[in-house]
Amino acid sequence: MESQRIKDDDDAIRAALTSLKTATGIPVTMYGTLHSDNRIQITQWIGLRTPTLQNMFIDQGTGVGGRVVTTRRAVGVSDYTRANVISHEHDRAIQEEGLHSIVAVPVIVQREIRGVLYAGVHSPVRLGDKVIEEVAMTARSLEQDLAINSALRRVDGGKGAAKSGRVMNSAEWEQVRATHSKLRMLANRVEDDSLRKELESLCDQMVSPVRVKQSTKLSARELDVLSCVALGHTNVEAAEEMGIGAETVKSYLRSVMRKLGAHTRYEAVNAARRIGALP
Repeated sequence: MESQRIKDDDDAIRAALTSLKTATGIPVTMYGTLHSDNRIQITQWIGLRTPTLQNMFIDQGTGVGGRVVTTRRAVGVSDYTRANVISHEHDRAIQEEGLHSIVAVPVIVQREIRGVLYAGVHSPVRLGDKVIEEVAMTARSLEQDLAINSALRRVDGGKGAAKSGRVMNSAEWEQVRATHSKLRMLANRVEDDSLRKELESLCDQMVSPVRVKQSTKLSARELDVLSCVALGHTNVEAAEEMGIGAETVKSYLRSVMRKLGAHTRYEAVNAARRIGALP
């Protein structure tokens, strides 16, 4: 059972690293597992040029990752060895790898930090807000994948997972999300009220296994807009998909962000997923 847990979670982490690298073009993505002694160990990576950082341990409070664990917040530096917001115990390892800019985000499941998601570049460039948002969004998606894995393992003491042999990996869960969004768009184009309600009901059933009590009520149109945003659509693309104006899409997004207390469209998607409104 323990080996299956590790495999399931490793699959989700690997898919998250690959997805982040593909979405941003960032050359290096890493995941650090938080151990019981509050030390991080870099356990998975993509794009490292040297073995220096592979499987390296990082003490709580040290470097970028250690500061993330201490503050439970994202930390980014544009010039690692000169940054004054972190300690510099790991400068030699960072220099040997040749990393320059790094951003790290906590991965929190059931209020406990499970690990740290990293993105970095070897060239002297600053990681923009778009990249940082993408790292944060990937971390939130990974949190959901890890939470789902844990929930499925708890069913009947693990018997539920054993019957199927395995749980969905991150790529499969992303397919569920895409299907959910497409179903909402299909329902949006259906003129028959009863059929549209049936399709919307199917959408609700897709998120019901991870739904929590929802104190914020989002309208069907607001969920449609969020579904488009979750697929990476721009406002114009969402407007074309939904058959409405781009300004109307903006209006729905403003309403959603106000209801969910989000500052960006990506935060709104993550908040909607946390309350079970999106898969």
